[in-house]
Parts: sequence; structure tokens; C-alpha cells
Amino acid sequence: MYPIRLVILAVCALAAGAAHADYPDRPVKIVVPYSPGGPADLLGRYVAQKLSASLGQPFVVENKPGAGLVIGAEYVAKSAPDGYTLFVAASSMLIDSGSRQRTPADNLKDFAPISLVGSFPLVLVANPSLPVHNVRETIDYVKKRPGDVYYGSSGNGSLTHLAGELFGEMTGLKMVHVPYRGINEALTDILANRVQFAFAGAPIALPQAKAGKVRALAVTSSTRTASAPELPTIAEDGLPGYDVTPWYGIVAPAATPAPVIDKLHREIAKIMQDADVKERWTAWGADPTYSKSPQDFSALMRAEAAKWTKLVGEGKIKLE
Repeated sequence: MYPIRLVILAVCALAAGAAHADYPDRPVKIVVPYSPGGPADLLGRYVAQKLSASLGQPFVVENKPGAGLVIGAEYVAKSAPDGYTLFVAASSMLIDSGSRQRTPADNLKDFAPISLVGSFPLVLVANPSLPVHNVRETIDYVKKRPGDVYYGSSGNGSLTHLAGELFGEMTGLKMVHVPYRGINEALTDILANRVQFAFAGAPIALPQAKAGKVRALAVTSSTRTASAPELPTIAEDGLPGYDVTPWYGIVAPAATPAPVIDKLHREIAKIMQDADVKERWTAWGADPTYSKSPQDFSALMRAEAAKWTKLVGEGKIKLE
């Protein structure tokens, strides 16, 4: 005879599995915390289109921009944990600026990770007149000019800012940070030689490099990007261990049932291996990627939150 407790647990597990076997049986909302047209919106809409086709129910994107992702994040975090409200999460959610209503701890606690859906590596770019053509020459250039080399970013607390801070922390060198309202302004000032370097998103940096307005030196990700395979990574070109890879992924409210999370993960993993997805992502300057499991995505989020918290805290970096 099996103990009655084990029998009850087995029956409950079977009932739970049956309850979610027909998921989804109605439309699913995917909240994007940005305005239409940006990278997160493009990726989110295409993934929604693919999920609609594979799961037989509409996956509808709803844009809820504002307050540094807080409006969209709060909305989804407070939604029913049933798999019918999902969120396009961004790596920037794991940077604690000290001024946002939500912290990395909130975002780790309030969401159930499903899978990555893409990454947008940054590109280290320089004024084309500088005598630097790779990372090693860049390090040497900065070393010889302490306090007299400037790099631009899209703003305090952005990954384009922290990419430079991490570069300085790992090399022991210091470039002066100049925040802008957007990375395009920083690239304009590179051409005018007001700043010498920037860490800019591939979709923006690569066309500027092809036009000769900046010189692309390397990508910040741990692996080369399909959109510019000729560019080395910073890690392989002179700074081993360096890795800044902005990413987007799909998450659900915490406590969403595991069978729903697992089903969505399986479908997204299949989608990200489609040839048309790879082609489209590359055209957008992104790399198609997916998590091996929801647990792997969760581990990545925890590691990144710890990484940026440590860098900001130990470096006493101002993010406001």
C-alpha cells in the first residue's frame, strides 16, 4: 500500500497537468515596456506572431512604455499568474539606479523567467582619426593619456555607460564618462572629436561605421555577432573575461504554473532556431538566442544583477 499522502500528491499533480494541457485556450497578452518600433517591440511582435501560429491562439503585443520600464513591469507583476500576461524583459532591469521604483531584487522576485529571445551586442567605436584599430591599441592609447580620454553613453545608468565603467575596472584605466540623452548624440560628438570613444548598440553603430563616421573596434559580447562576424570580441582582442551583452527575454508573473512556463519555453526554443528568425534578427543587428531552460535564464538574471550591483557599489558610480 502506498501512503495516502503520496497518493494525494500524485492525484494533485495529474490534475494540475490536465488543467494546463490545453494552455493557451484564449488570447495571450505580451507587454512591451517600450514604445513601438524599438528593438524590444520588434522582437516581441515577431515572437508573438510565431507563438500565435504554433499554439493556435492570438499572442497580442501591448506597449506600456514609461518610467524606465516600471509601468509595464508593475502591470505584469500584478497580473494573474496564469500564463495569459507575459512581459518582454530587458537586461537593464537588473541595474539598480537608486532612483527607480523597482529594484533588481523586485524584478528577480516578481517574475518567472521563460527564455531569452535575443541579444544586441554593443560595439566599441572610436573617432576614425585616432591611431587605434583594436582593443589592445585602445588600452595603450588610454594608458598614455590618463584623465584626458572621454567616452560617451546614452545616459547615466545605461548599459552603454556601465560598459565603459567595466572596461575601466578591468583594465585599471579610467576614461571620463560623458552622458548624452541618446547614443546618436554621442556618436555625433565622436565625429567632432568632443569624445573619443563610445559603446553603442550594433544596430546604430554598424551603419555609422560603414559610413566612415566612426571606427568599429570590437563587440562587447562574449561571442562574435552574426551582424558583423569580422569584428572580434573585446575579450578575445585584449581583455579576457569582458562581457556586456544587452538582451531581451520573455518572463511571466511569479507563481505562473511550471507546466505553462515549460510549454512556452519549448515553443520559444523552437522559434529561435527558425531560419527566418535568424535572418530577421541579423538584419536588425541582433543575435537570436534562447535559454537552455527557464532555470538557466533565472541563473543568468541573478548573475547579472549581482555583477552590476558589485560594479556600481565598489566603483561608487553615480547613476543619476
